[in-house]
Amino acid sequence: MKLKTPFDLLMECGGCGLENLIYEYSPGMPAICNQCRENMMAYNLVDTHQGHVCNSCQRALLLKKETDFVNGESECQCGGHEFTELGMKDFTDEVSKAEKEALDDADDDPNFDWCRPASDHEAKEDYNEVFDDDPGFS
Repeated sequence: MKLKTPFDLLMECGGCGLENLIYEYSPGMPAICNQCRENMMAYNLVDTHQGHVCNSCQRALLLKKETDFVNGESECQCGGHEFTELGMKDFTDEVSKAEKEALDDADDDPNFDWCRPASDHEAKEDYNEVFDDDPGFS
């Protein structure tokens, strides 16, 4: 199943097992566990997780394979019981493609200064003049 982006994602961390809810997730976004701070997309999700999409709210569920899940019996947070299987291979391919595109689009300008924004006006020659100026309050 192809997901419309962004979508809500409920994912069990591959490290600590905590369920993390990420609102409006889009492939390529970081998915960091709230407890152990691991990158949840770094695991081999095809081998470790199962994927399902709730037919009611379209929330994607990425659960560990050992988690008991029965379509029609398991319940989504919205109350829905019907799910469509999410192809994990397609999902992980989409995530890795988005991550690669994000790296390719990174700004590699050697003259870019991450510490200071470009100034809109000329800097004062005397630093103290910044504080000595009368703000105009009367």
